[in-house]
Amino acid sequence: MAKSLIVYFTQGGTTGQVAEAIATGLRSKEHQVDLHNMSYGEPPNLDGYSLLGIGLPVYIFRPPFKVIEYLQSLPELKGLPVFVFLLHGTHPGETGNIVRDALTHKGGHEVGYFKAMGADYFLGYLQRGYLFSPNNPTASELDSAQAFGRNIADLMMGIKYIKQDHDSPPSFVYRLERFLTNKWLVKCFYSWLFFVKSKKCTSCGICMKVCPARNITENKKGHPVWGRNCLLCLYCEMKCPTEAILSPVSWPLFSPFIAYNVWKARNNSSIVHARVIHERGRTKRLDQAQKK
Repeated sequence: MAKSLIVYFTQGGTTGQVAEAIATGLRSKEHQVDLHNMSYGEPPNLDGYSLLGIGLPVYIFRPPFKVIEYLQSLPELKGLPVFVFLLHGTHPGETGNIVRDALTHKGGHEVGYFKAMGADYFLGYLQRGYLFSPNNPTASELDSAQAFGRNIADLMMGIKYIKQDHDSPPSFVYRLERFLTNKWLVKCFYSWLFFVKSKKCTSCGICMKVCPARNITENKKGHPVWGRNCLLCLYCEMKCPTEAILSPVSWPLFSPFIAYNVWKARNNSSIVHARVIHERGRTKRLDQAQKK
């Protein structure tokens, strides 16, 4: 029985749903599948596995730093079959290209690439009243993910794989946003500039619990302190029930970019959106509130 490892990163759970669906497809073809969420520690080594899958959401038109670090840590793959799947709420950017190329550079043999839409809980969009791809991944997309898993299993049996073309590069504005939020700037600059409004902070610890990088600790007052391993996911600010946290992305510098992204996605007929109100750490969909 073929033994497969799917390593994925998820926060809201949608990438995990797709990972489970792909695993179901593989298992239907007699594959043993191990799933590992990067948020729960270091993935196992690759000894004994005949297939490796990498799953991730798109972060600011690029892979999350956590995924990039894992790819860099991989040993020489020596022809190991690999596949990639990603979820994007608006534009995927070159995320898939970056991951696929990294695996090829490590000696992996690509046997599949899959994309699906995923609910885009990015704070900048929520604050402007928009949740993009709110109901994704849909049942149809999860069915497609299962079919993708079955197809991977068939390819492992010797069926010829026709490699998909790389995704088209994003526009200059998206590439500029990606540059302005690169890992060096986040580590050496932005991660120092998270701000806590002391009078609002109740030391509830939610920001520490939701941080996928375990990057937040507490000071003597129980207030959050950020380390240098920030992913710039903004979950700490997004989930704060007293709105005590202010991240660098809330600066005026980023406002034109976020407004541009919202405008582009809102006017893209292929991207569904819902109007929302985000306050005190919660996102409320206005369409659902109207039905009640």
